[in-house]
Amino acid sequence: MLIGEGPRVDAWEKVTGRAVYSEDICIPKMAYACLLRSPFAHARIRAINSQRAERLAGVLKVLTRDNLEGVDPYVGRERPNHPKGNDQPFIATDKVRYEGEPVAAVVAEDVATADQALGLIEVEYEELPGVFDPEKALRPDAPLLHENQNTNLVGEYHFGWGDPDQPFPKADHLFEDTYTFPNVFHFPIENAGVCIAEADGKGATLWVSHQRPFDTREAVARLLDCAPEQIRIRVPYVGGGFGCKDLGSSELFAVVLSRQLSRPVKMVSSMAESFRANARHLILYRVKTGVTSAGTLLFQDIELLIDTGAYVTSGMWVARLAVGGAVGPYRVPHARISGRCVYTNKVPAGAFRGFSKPQVTWGFESNIDTIARSLGIDPLEFRLRNLLRPGEQVVPGALALDTDYADLLRRATLLTGWDGRSQRKGALASNNDTASQPKIGRGLAVTLRHGGTNTNSAYALATMDQQGRVRILHNAVEIGQGTYTVIARVAASILGLEENKVSVGHPDTAVAPYYCGTSSSRNTVAMGMAVQRAAEDLKRELLDVAAKVRGGRSEEWRLEVGRVWRGDENCSITEILGARGGTPSIIGKGSYRTQLSDTPWACVNPYWEVSVGAAEVEVDPETGQVKILKYATVADVGRALHHDACKGQLEGAAIMGMGHTLLEEIIYQDGQLVTDNPFQYRVPLLLHLPEEFRCQMVENGDGPGPFGSKGVGQATISPVAPAISNAIYEAVGVRVKNLPITGEKILRALGKL
Repeated sequence: MLIGEGPRVDAWEKVTGRAVYSEDICIPKMAYACLLRSPFAHARIRAINSQRAERLAGVLKVLTRDNLEGVDPYVGRERPNHPKGNDQPFIATDKVRYEGEPVAAVVAEDVATADQALGLIEVEYEELPGVFDPEKALRPDAPLLHENQNTNLVGEYHFGWGDPDQPFPKADHLFEDTYTFPNVFHFPIENAGVCIAEADGKGATLWVSHQRPFDTREAVARLLDCAPEQIRIRVPYVGGGFGCKDLGSSELFAVVLSRQLSRPVKMVSSMAESFRANARHLILYRVKTGVTSAGTLLFQDIELLIDTGAYVTSGMWVARLAVGGAVGPYRVPHARISGRCVYTNKVPAGAFRGFSKPQVTWGFESNIDTIARSLGIDPLEFRLRNLLRPGEQVVPGALALDTDYADLLRRATLLTGWDGRSQRKGALASNNDTASQPKIGRGLAVTLRHGGTNTNSAYALATMDQQGRVRILHNAVEIGQGTYTVIARVAASILGLEENKVSVGHPDTAVAPYYCGTSSSRNTVAMGMAVQRAAEDLKRELLDVAAKVRGGRSEEWRLEVGRVWRGDENCSITEILGARGGTPSIIGKGSYRTQLSDTPWACVNPYWEVSVGAAEVEVDPETGQVKILKYATVADVGRALHHDACKGQLEGAAIMGMGHTLLEEIIYQDGQLVTDNPFQYRVPLLLHLPEEFRCQMVENGDGPGPFGSKGVGQATISPVAPAISNAIYEAVGVRVKNLPITGEKILRALGKL
């Protein structure tokens, strides 16, 4: 089968309902656990009385801070990149720091009993003042979330080059602004926190929907004070991830309860609880840009404020990656960027598709568009003057740019039937449109994302049995993006087999080798190359066996259409392996690893994940309503190993971007998270999609992955918000600087509210 064609290998299981997810797994003698969560965003825990709950028929155990039986609640949640050590227990001890923080767990014979028992637990709280604004959290009089740290500042990260102060007097124009990207939720189909633990004194097995099985294994091993090899992490299909399927309190509760009870424990989770598991970081993007009248960027001074919520989780990583990408793909001779990570009394923020790039792209592309229009230059022309060109250095120590933005922008404008010229620039740029008829506007945006972080370490095994059937052992999690299809396709192509001869196992740390995890768009390149090399190694082994049992040299033999050939002579794989005797199967090993480097991404990026977006919108000045008429997304994918899966990733990410542009926001009122269900938290529906929605993949075959592929899962989410915002500005002459862009905000900007 040709690369790029054919059905996905997991399609039949999923469309028929045969695919197994964590919620589908049942184990004999399994008990069920539910969590009691704090109703307060900030409060001291004075006392907990669980006696009534414990007396309820069917209740097996109530776990609180008072009966942990020697378990350290902080172990297992260590954050290696946190400058002040671990700050988050899996169960609240002295106080709670966000509404929904777990305070106790009940495990019972059934879910209904466990849920009933939660209402019988009595907790005495002393409510404390909370802080929900990262700027206010840094004030001297702000309530402290972690008193032992004496500040709500988690840490800072600084980056830059040149001397931003040196060209300051040479700038003809100075543009300063602030753009805000709020907290938003991943909203996967499968709730976060569902898992099954089976633990005893020797170790544990955990069935869990996690994107990084080996990280989970290490954490559970530390919690239970045992060797990592005693912990087995098994990952079935995952109903969407986007970054939220990482280790949380629920999984650690399940492991501890299972060990204490000596029976399997299944943790259940509701949608409202899923909202309290994770979120995207709110980021304030403050920028000062110096530019010449001719439209040449001279310097940028950027300050980022990152709201990590009640605990650091990945906050410092987000700060680091946001700082590294805050300038975007522009040629800026002098840059100074700083990022401060701050505690607030919100749900802890973690990884989310794009991992800081949607927030900073919202900032730099709104800023670039403002500058261009104010100078009387078409935004497309201004970008082309200042965008990096292929081969130019992105940041010191990183891979040079490996894509052509001019080509991508040309494609995007053509897809929307637009010549790239703006009708609102120069003197018109500051004139709000007071007409009552709906207005049409067009906008552009570009983005740049690193391809992978840290080592991108991946290992894979390929085994072939006597019937010529191949099985790939790996730990790359399938979260809907088509990873299993890529793995099967790469192996089948290398081995010259039909894809149905290749089976791909689910991640299992007990049988498959190490992988750093499904994140950062690394699966196709990192795991894809490990699988390719494992298949090549397997192929060499098979041809060596053919030479030994049939004669000749191994290089004289070849593998084609499922048979082994030497010249015109051929025989089946069964004949070759059967004639060898001994072990009836052979094995191949493969690995991939990127070089470490002192960059914001901690490695030399193997490729850049690049895309552009072009939007055409209609804005009603009387209601503020925005309708997306056209949207085009163009991405450099290197080579699409499966066209439908690749296109689905690009389109799906763009639709997620439309959600946080016009609809989505996590809202707190009086310390309560009030948007924790589909009726209050709005995601895009079919009616919100553009009338014309186009996606184009640029395939130059120049990526570092199999057959010239690159990662594609995260780039197209980032340009959506600024592209639509820039189009709204062209339509009615106002710019909303804090997402989401609602009708109310547009009317206020127009002076009609």
